[in-house]
Formats: sequence, structure tokens, C-alpha cells
Amino acid sequence: MSLHDYVRLLRRGWWVVLLGTVLGAMAAFVLASTTPATYYSTATVYVTVAGDGTPSDLASGGSFATQRVATYASLASTTVVLDRAAAALGGTDDADALRETVTSSARTETALVDITASANDAAVAAARAQAVADALAAEATRLDATGTVASVQLTVVQPAEVPTVATEPRPRNSVLIGLAVGLVLGLATVVVADALSTTIRSSADLPGSGGLATLTSMPSGPKRRSRHLSETDARLEAFRQLRANLQFGSHVGGTIAVAGVTAASDAHAVARQLAAAFGEIGSYVVVLDLDLRIPDGVRARRGAPVVTTPAPMGVADVLSGTASIDDVLTLAIGDRVHEITAGQVDGSSAQRLSTPAMRQVLDTLVARFDHVLLACPPLVERSESAVAAALAGSALVVVESGATKRSEFQFALELLAGVRVTSVSVAVDHVRDLDLGGGMLNRPGTAGELESAGA
Repeated sequence: MSLHDYVRLLRRGWWVVLLGTVLGAMAAFVLASTTPATYYSTATVYVTVAGDGTPSDLASGGSFATQRVATYASLASTTVVLDRAAAALGGTDDADALRETVTSSARTETALVDITASANDAAVAAARAQAVADALAAEATRLDATGTVASVQLTVVQPAEVPTVATEPRPRNSVLIGLAVGLVLGLATVVVADALSTTIRSSADLPGSGGLATLTSMPSGPKRRSRHLSETDARLEAFRQLRANLQFGSHVGGTIAVAGVTAASDAHAVARQLAAAFGEIGSYVVVLDLDLRIPDGVRARRGAPVVTTPAPMGVADVLSGTASIDDVLTLAIGDRVHEITAGQVDGSSAQRLSTPAMRQVLDTLVARFDHVLLACPPLVERSESAVAAALAGSALVVVESGATKRSEFQFALELLAGVRVTSVSVAVDHVRDLDLGGGMLNRPGTAGELESAGA
């Protein structure tokens, strides 16, 4: 993926990133608010070696103390020292409790040992650190005594102080960490979800195929995004571009089967708008509704109410021989675009598309109109759509952006290949603005495949 693809992906999934960041910050804040305060206090012990004060004694004693300081740091966590400290605390803590809350460390190349204690109460933390430091000084002097004389002396040079501010938690730091973690998780979610998604949103999501004659992206509708942009209806211009692609890119014949991959695509509406685009350049066009499986004349189009009254005569009546083409032909858009509805269908209406009667209907219409558009039912759901495409010789496959899966699109192409339809164009419908220009040209080999297919 290029940087441009990541930017488009971020624009598409910004709300996921924002939600992850907010949730991360909220979780960190709640955790910091509910976590008990922890105070830390430190006492420092200085190690010296007894001597007569001569320079050589001082040098050797200092070297000895530096070497022994690590031993004394370890001695602070032994049971003998912690028992003495627990006794000094009055029995409020035992050796095991002190071992869990008190740590000791030797400063590098020094004779200093730091005793640090933690507690939920500031005074308790200071008391623990001071008690262990005092116990270490007493026990170390006793253990290293030569006879009755202590050769090593440990002095508490920095008594433990009662802290005024809790070291943990730190709400501000926690919230910042939560923001960072939420941001990273949000970005990762968007990237992984896109990688695992099989939904087609733009032309870049289409699986590579050398059999596509033309490819057109259809925006959702007119939208004036900036005062610097034209007020031209982007969707209307897209249908004009589709018209040009079909005229000069694929050189399709006079008959085109328009079919959605699934029921999510409104192929009938696309066929009507394409017919209107052909009508703008003076072409005479007729649109045939070949959705012939809906019983009792009940039709439910996107955005249209369900009609329960008997349907007017149409394609089904012509195929059954009860009506002629002139009886069912109606003017739909302007004075050049006509339409023939599905008509009064029955259980065998869809099967009549495979009879010579349908070929005769098409031959008659091709002789009278410049373009015949067959508005077909979904390809992957109705077998008659492939039959209509075979009769037409060319197909316009409508892919609904955000609702059609790659596997469904590939299956639709397989169905068309099975009836030897060699001219297949694709229109990705209702593409969001941020997905336009999604980059079939960005995919290696695709542009060349489309060129060779169009030629």
C-alpha cells in the first residue's frame, strides 16, 4: 500500500481511531482513579570502615566499603534484618510483609545503600524504610565485628521522610499513555480490518481480471464540497463517462444487459440513468425490465412503496403472446427514451427468456432503437440474467460499493464466462467521495489488462 492508500484508509476509518483513542484515555483515567495511592520513601545508609585515620587506612577502608556495599544491600532483605525491623515497628508488619514492600540497592562505585519502602499510607512507608535502614545498620555492625570492636560502621545519613505526594498512580501520565495505546490500537484495527475485508468499496478492491472492457466509478450523488469546485452533478457526469466508455472503450453493440451482482445493486435505476445519458446525444433508447419472477405483480424497488395493484402489460405479456411490442412500449424520459415494464408475470415468465420469442423481441427492438438496455435481476441470484447477457452479447455489471463482496463479483464473472459473454464492463455504484480514484491504475498490471481488453 502506498502512502495515499493509508491516508484514504485513515479518512475512511477515522471514527474507529478516534473511538479507540477516547476509550483508551477513559480506561486509563478510570484505572488511575480507582487505583489506591502508593507512597514511596527512601532512607540512605553510609558504609565506613574503622581505622587509625592514616591515608593508607582511609584508602583501603574506602575500597573495602565500596566492595562490601553490595553485600549490605542484599543483607537488607534477609530475615534477620527484617525481623529486627518488624520488631521496631511494633509488630504491625512481619518479615514477609516487609520483604514485599521494601527494596534495597547499592549505588554504583559508592559506599551508599538506598532502602526504599512503599505503602498506601505515607507515614507507614517512611516508617518501614527507616526501620529497615536502622536494622541494617545494627545487624551489619554486629555481624562484621572483630571481637568486641566493630570494624564496619553503617550510618543512616538520609532518614526516611514522609512523602507528601503519591508516586502512583499519576492520572496525567496514565491518560497520556492511554491516549497513545488507544491511538495505536485504533490504527491497527483499521488496517487489519481493511486487510481482512472482502467488501468492494472502490475500483481498487476489484479482483484483477483481464476480461473487463471498461471500468467506471459512480459517486453517490451531487455534493458541493467546496466553493472552489464546480456545481456540476457528479453522478450525472459519471453516467456520461460511462456512456463514453461503452461507446469508445468497449465498442459494445446496440444491446446491453445491465445486471447487479446482488440484490444490493439497483440495476434498473442504473439502466434508466444510462438510457437518459444516451438520450442526451440524440440516441433512441429502450429499457426492458427483465425481473420476471415477482408473482402477482408485486414490485419493491429501492425507495419505492410496494404496489399491490395488477401490473401493466410488459415484457412477460409480449413473450406469452398476449400483447405486442407497441402495446407495451411507453415513453419514459424525454422524447427519445422508452421503457417496457416487466408486465404481468407468471411462474414461467422467466423461463421464456430462453425461448426464440425473446430473440425475436430483441431483433425487433434493435431495428427500431439505437440502444436496447436490459435491466436484469441480480446475476448471482437469478439464472435468467446470464441468459439475457448472452442474448445481448455484452454486459454491464453493477457493483454496489460497500455491499458487494469480491467472491460474489468473481462468481458473477464466472456466470458470464459460462455463457460466453466476452464484453463485460463494470460500474462500481455509490462510491463515497474519499474512495473515488481508488486506483485501478495503482495496481500492477491492471491498467495494461484493461487496455488490451478494450482494444
